[in-house]
Amino acid sequence: MGKLDSIEFLKIRILVSLLKMSPENCNVTNLSKTLGVEKYTVSRVFTALEKDGYLNRTDSRHPRLEKLGEQTARKYAERMDIATNHLIYEGVTEAQACNDALYLSMYCSDETFEVIRSMEEQYRMKHLLRTYERFDGTILCNGLRDGQYLLPFIIYRETVKNGSNISMSNEGFIHPCTLSVTDGRGMILLKAQRVEKYSAMTGRKMSGKIKCLKYFDGSKFCEAQRNGDLISFPASVLEFVNIGSDSGRIFHGSVCLKMTCSVGIMHMPESTAIFTLLF
Repeated sequence: MGKLDSIEFLKIRILVSLLKMSPENCNVTNLSKTLGVEKYTVSRVFTALEKDGYLNRTDSRHPRLEKLGEQTARKYAERMDIATNHLIYEGVTEAQACNDALYLSMYCSDETFEVIRSMEEQYRMKHLLRTYERFDGTILCNGLRDGQYLLPFIIYRETVKNGSNISMSNEGFIHPCTLSVTDGRGMILLKAQRVEKYSAMTGRKMSGKIKCLKYFDGSKFCEAQRNGDLISFPASVLEFVNIGSDSGRIFHGSVCLKMTCSVGIMHMPESTAIFTLLF
């Protein structure tokens, strides 16, 4: 790690420490002890942070964070907490996880960190709902933080055909799907794609796409929302079963669907399938 990298890391460590410290303890001496670095190094970083607009040193003995400094400190404090929990869940020791979390927090792109955040949130929910044998999508989404979660799914047909019970419609959607959660309410987002197959009767190549999807809400089949190729239905209709334990725990959710597919200008008969989501 280069010298510049070391200073940048120390800047973030100091900002986060200042955020968590009481005002009377925010001074060079306490930060030097907390971070295990020399006082002159802390003073030099203070000067750099003040110059960059992160720190107000009007009171030289007790500097305070400017708005920009507080925003930056909160961003990295949250990232470090999430990264630490994620690493511990993956089997890293707590001491090593705390050390490496800063590296992840600083070097990962926003896109990569959003994936880490999503995974950590899933781990949290698996721990929170570990005593539930069965629950519905409403309970799951009420506990999840707002965000987008990419999840694997499989669509099964009702009966086995040619030795398989995987529905052809499973190929009719891009995998994985998205669980979108806002204010405790979730939507399953599926993106339809064209499927090409050869007819068993004629040998001709056929091309089709899912045109209509209905989901069972517990009493009746309701038509899913459609916006172009994006098809969505409420996550609340999913019924989950808790399978496994600890790091191997899986929430297996399912709902009955009815779908129609277009082949050229023709529409195939409506078929029933079971949509399963692995959380």
